Amino acid sequence: MKTTTRVAALLLGGVFWIGPAHAEGIADRLERLESQLGLQVAESTQVAQMAPSLAADFEVRLQRLERAVSELTGRYEESTYQSNQLKDRLERLNADIDFRLQQLEKGGGAGGAGAVAAAAPEKAPEKPAAAPAAGQLGSTKPTEKPAAGPQVAALPANATPDKQYEHAFEQLRNGHYDVAEKEFSTFIAKNKAHNLTGSAQYWLGETYYVRNRFGEAAASFGEVLQKYPKGNKAPDALLKLGLSLASLNKKTEACTALGQMNKMYPDAAPSVKRRSEMERKKLNCG
Repeated sequence: MKTTTRVAALLLGGVFWIGPAHAEGIADRLERLESQLGLQVAESTQVAQMAPSLAADFEVRLQRLERAVSELTGRYEESTYQSNQLKDRLERLNADIDFRLQQLEKGGGAGGAGAVAAAAPEKAPEKPAAAPAAGQLGSTKPTEKPAAGPQVAALPANATPDKQYEHAFEQLRNGHYDVAEKEFSTFIAKNKAHNLTGSAQYWLGETYYVRNRFGEAAASFGEVLQKYPKGNKAPDALLKLGLSLASLNKKTEACTALGQMNKMYPDAAPSVKRRSEMERKKLNCG
């Protein structure tokens, strides 16, 4: 009994002796935990304080992006509209030129009924007047001169390439095909790298075509396709090459040329495509 009492007393004494040290360790741990919790609360508070400002900043940026996208969309739509307008105008212009040239072609060349401006016919020579009597020489009327043909404005020597091209095209439009031929030929020789040279080569072919010089026309249109296959007038040149070959009774070659239109120039003007298909049907191309 005494032994048991002593052991119990020792155990109780040990508990009371270990308790304060253990309690201090727990207190330290609690302090560390409270300190860590305080830091986390502070960080959470800072994040909570920063979140609204970040959200506002993102909102401002998003609004700016939306405005920028809206402006770019508007500009794109405006550019697309203007591009479509220009494309329509160009197509109408091509159709108008094509119609006028068709009228010229129906006239059979420069001297045909479809010519825009043919030379005025000369008057028949009048009968010679009787010899005036002596003293009446001063009253004799001079014989009238035959009417002159249409005057062609001379091209200034210092004209720019653009002015040279415009002048040559003006001669073609006015029916001065020989003058237009010379001026387009000169333009091509002097301005081989100019952006209008491909078009000049095409219109040179037209000066031959409207005068029924189909061999020279075919060669000129072929030159366009060989040297300027991506030029604005390349689809027209392919069409006119087919027409020139057909006029030379080269049906197989003409059908081959006309049959290449959709393959080579799928974006050609609808009027050019329609004319090409119409000519293929007229030639009974397979």
